[in-house]
Amino acid sequence: MSVAVLLARPHSPGNLGSAARACKAFGAGLLLLDPRADSAHEDARAFASGAEDLLDAAPRLSSWDEAEDGASALLALSSLRGRSSRGLPPAWSWAAARRAARDGRLVLAFGPERSGLTTDEVRRASGRLAIPTLPGFPVLNLAQAVAASLALLAATPVSTRTGPAPAAGAPALGRLRAEMAAALAASGYLGRDDDAVLPELLAPLLRSRLTPREAELWTGALRKLGRRAQGA
Repeated sequence: MSVAVLLARPHSPGNLGSAARACKAFGAGLLLLDPRADSAHEDARAFASGAEDLLDAAPRLSSWDEAEDGASALLALSSLRGRSSRGLPPAWSWAAARRAARDGRLVLAFGPERSGLTTDEVRRASGRLAIPTLPGFPVLNLAQAVAASLALLAATPVSTRTGPAPAAGAPALGRLRAEMAAALAASGYLGRDDDAVLPELLAPLLRSRLTPREAELWTGALRKLGRRAQGA
């Protein structure tokens, strides 16, 4: 099983160190996207406690594209309080997430402590995961959420029976998203203020769990339609 935890813009050195410790305990990798916390901070070192090597070796990413690269799926874990789920990628089960980790490389993405992932970042994910907290108090700090997620992933059984064909990876879905945006813009369907429309159009395709070939066919078809529209 291959799993990596992506921390986007973490602020707290303590959370950074604790998350690294949780990753090492469950055999997960650690990716840092534009971290605001310093991994050399004394709190980061203290809370890592034995996982300093993982903390020091964690790749520093500068873009979401780098996080998607090579991933079979990139799943967002972020609160939706105050936000609509309309146009967001589909909710995944933990069993489906574990299957993706077994079949390829799964990335679990967490946003900064103060705000969580942005809506645009959630929209770029392959799907969403939720930690089953009590509805009356659905509150975990960043490091706790990382540890709980990795524990849920490790404890979730996956059937050994032959399942559906592997789903298209995050890079393939990113190319599909880009070609859909280009084709719709070239056709005149999307304007400058239609940022929320594209995710809603893409959502049914994400829910269908396209195979790699299906994603490639959609991407090629949209690319050709976009070029036709540009030349019209």
